[in-house]
Amino acid sequence: MVSHVNGCAIDILVTGKTALITGGATGIAAEELTKIGPGVCYSIEANLTSKEACEKLAEEFQKLGNEKLDILVNNAGLVGFSAPLTDFPEQVWDDMYNLHVKSVFYLTIACLPLLEKASNKPIDPSRVIITGSILGIGNGQFKFTQDIGSCSLPYCSSKHAVHSVAKNLAVHLTPRGVNVNILAPGVVPVRQYLHDKNDVIVTEIPQGRTGNETDIAGAVIYLSSRASSWVAGTEIVVDGGTLLNFKISDEYIKKF
Repeated sequence: MVSHVNGCAIDILVTGKTALITGGATGIAAEELTKIGPGVCYSIEANLTSKEACEKLAEEFQKLGNEKLDILVNNAGLVGFSAPLTDFPEQVWDDMYNLHVKSVFYLTIACLPLLEKASNKPIDPSRVIITGSILGIGNGQFKFTQDIGSCSLPYCSSKHAVHSVAKNLAVHLTPRGVNVNILAPGVVPVRQYLHDKNDVIVTEIPQGRTGNETDIAGAVIYLSSRASSWVAGTEIVVDGGTLLNFKISDEYIKKF
């Protein structure tokens, strides 16, 4: 599902703007968001695994009556912890790179004319927000994925790749009035097995909890709003301190 939002579910800081958000097929209902309002949210079914599919989505978006696009959020993704290191399916590699990397480039380019038309550069450029990961910044593997015997190397590799795509897109698009930035979340439970592994997950998070919708929404609102108009080509990390790498023990905190 793709959500098209006219100032709805994004906050007053971006009232009146139009957003195209990919990756809404699980747990998001357009009708429900419209009821919350203000604004209107539409859903478009799309499988963003090819250049043709990305161009088709941009066309479908325009058919809804949109002549410009203020905010593009490339959020579609796959969970990449599904197999051990020595037996990782080749198809999963292809699926991850097609969705996490290739589709981000092709959808952004397909939407570029609409983004340029909406831009009020240099004061309030159009925005492209790309969902990466802290695994696209650091290297290694979360303890919970080790615990379930899965390898996250292909997932991490694809996220490193899309961070690079985003930064290089920023080089090309910033002068054209389109800011490109990366949202790099830590662990935000979206499936039950993540909730089941909460005790293991939080051992690597200094803040002592996983992320939630409000944490991510706040960062997206900032990257979509006038407040970030001079922010381009950067990574916004929302991870409760996970990338700090060293978590102080409870015993140490009590002692000192």
